[in-house]
Amino acid sequence: MGAAKRRAVARARLDVEVDIPRLAAAMRKYAMAASDRLCSDSYIHAAIVREVLAQIGFDSHVVVGHAAWRVGPGDSDVILHSPTPGMVVQSNALPHHVWLEMDGALLDVTTYQLRLKAEQLDLQDGGKTTVQWCPDFLFVPKSSISPLKDVIQKDAGMYHYERNQRMEASVNQGVHELDQDDVEKVWLLYHNPECTVQGPNDFFRKNRA
Repeated sequence: MGAAKRRAVARARLDVEVDIPRLAAAMRKYAMAASDRLCSDSYIHAAIVREVLAQIGFDSHVVVGHAAWRVGPGDSDVILHSPTPGMVVQSNALPHHVWLEMDGALLDVTTYQLRLKAEQLDLQDGGKTTVQWCPDFLFVPKSSISPLKDVIQKDAGMYHYERNQRMEASVNQGVHELDQDDVEKVWLLYHNPECTVQGPNDFFRKNRA
């Protein structure tokens, strides 16, 4: 069996045995209640989901690199975690993103944050980002990834992901051991999607209302 066919078989098994939308929703529900770094917490999202997938019986790996999403039709309706051509940045300040890869597929459970990311960027630069595309998650073949220049220049709904092994090594050096209590909570939410979660973020949202 060729590599492409093996990936297709593995992807089909994953689709049958794991409810990816429900897993992404469990992670989203937990992070929205408890994360103290929303929009800067892609690593913890990926690491927790990797552990849950492993408990179900599926291998995946955390990937660090650059990413970009076109969220609307306007020239500025692009969210970048990637240096653009000509951008000069210090090596320790390079923008990056974290996601999961498995069997020729990419899983990013943080894209629900794109609208919030756009709001944060607009507050910083005074711009106005139109967000027409903000999927709860992406679970797509890696072959669907577009070049960065196309994401910058073309249509809403396009995305770019590019692994950077040097950056990945640097990020992994600074990672703390995963809190298994976090994994257990997301595991519980995955198996009990009717459960609700309350955390510190709910308190802050209530007091801002």
